[in-house]
Order: sequence, then structure tokens, then C-alpha cells
Amino acid sequence: MSNRIPFQKPYTNAHDLVSLLQSRGLTVTDIAKAEDYLEYIGYYRLSAYMYPLLQMPKEQHRYKPNTTFSQVMMLYRFDKKLRLLIFNEIEKIEVAVRTAVENTCCFIKRNRYIGI
Repeated sequence: MSNRIPFQKPYTNAHDLVSLLQSRGLTVTDIAKAEDYLEYIGYYRLSAYMYPLLQMPKEQHRYKPNTTFSQVMMLYRFDKKLRLLIFNEIEKIEVAVRTAVENTCCFIKRNRYIGI
């Protein structure tokens, strides 16, 4: 545990994060709403949805022309809805597989008792 690398980045509040994003070329029309999203969802979670909107080379952290914070939130909401739909279908598959395993085990156990 002594090999830990200390976290070097200082805390940046939501207001300063919006200013940073604007300085990188991201258009923010509703600053208060953007600050709320950054405060409650988190910059690092939303940054994954900002990444495709960056110009090349991505390391310069400059946004493509006419990129908006609303586009970031649309990507975030799309991903959230897609994830919920996928988890719903995965749950159906899980229940079906579990039931098939249970039925197979019961069939084998029952047939052992009756000598088949």
C-alpha cells in the first residue's frame, strides 16, 4: 500500500468547470443548469460523453465548432436509456437460464429417485 500515487489535481467547483469548458470551446447556454449537472452527475462521469465531441488531437481538449453542453447531456441521457433497456433484457435472459438450470437439476434428481 505504500506504492500509492498521490492525487495531484485540486478540487474545482462547478462554476469553474463550466468556465474551463467554455474556454475550450464548448457552448453553454444555461450556465446554472450546466453547473447543477456537473455538481450532481460529476465532471468525470460526463467527460466520457464529452470525449467524442473533441477535435483532433484530443489531447488539446478543444471542442469541435458549435459543440454544446446540451449535446453532451443528450449523449448522457441516450446512454442511460440504452443501459436501462439492455439491463431489462439481460434480466429476462438471467431468469430464463436460471429456470432452465433449475428444471434440469430437478429432472435429473427426480429420475434418480425413480431409477431411470
